[in-house]
Amino acid sequence: MFSARLLRLTLLIVSLLGVTGPAWADLGGTLSMQTDARNRGMSYSSNRPSVQLGLAWDGDAGWYGGVQMAQARFTAGRQGAWLQGYSGRVFAILPGLDAEVGALAHTFHRAGPYDFNEVYAGLLGERWSVRFFHSPDYYGSGNRSAYAEFNLRWPLANGVAAIGHVGVLDGRGGRILSYVGSHGPTRVDLRLGVSWQLGASSDLQLAWVSVSRGGPYIWTDSSRRQTAVLGLTTAF
Repeated sequence: MFSARLLRLTLLIVSLLGVTGPAWADLGGTLSMQTDARNRGMSYSSNRPSVQLGLAWDGDAGWYGGVQMAQARFTAGRQGAWLQGYSGRVFAILPGLDAEVGALAHTFHRAGPYDFNEVYAGLLGERWSVRFFHSPDYYGSGNRSAYAEFNLRWPLANGVAAIGHVGVLDGRGGRILSYVGSHGPTRVDLRLGVSWQLGASSDLQLAWVSVSRGGPYIWTDSSRRQTAVLGLTTAF
């Protein structure tokens, strides 16, 4: 039952956040709208517009956590809510350089038997970040996955920045899928674009996304290989 999974996920997040006390003054949220919602190059909105809601919490000593909810539409018969919970900690290493470790939990309602968990670690610079993710059972497929990403945000003018992303996803083990078998277990995704700051709490992004075939996905792959994505995010 989705309600039972949601309860377990909520209790997990609350317990992880509880290690630093109830500093609810650091709780905030975001509302995002995109013309095509994508995760690691894969469209989880079936190439359609989507809305995402997020709640985030920042605590003392670098602890943080939160939840994100979106509508997942993998196929005509598999669509529903996608809830992501995360918690982690950031450590200062050098001036302008931090390290990060954390965990992610994904649960789906009516979208398919795709629940899975991940752990991650990374390095955070002032304008860039590198992260490595691992899951022992990616999207419930039995595949062990590893994902590495590099993100860049470079100021161009007041309130305007260039954004870039490259990610490599690799899956091993589990069952062989007919639609990805001929393309191998690895998928590469790229994103290049521009971000405009609108006021004190909103951000508008226009990006070009490109993604290769392959990788450990378990639903019919209908994502466009190349597309433009427009997104607006507002913090509250």
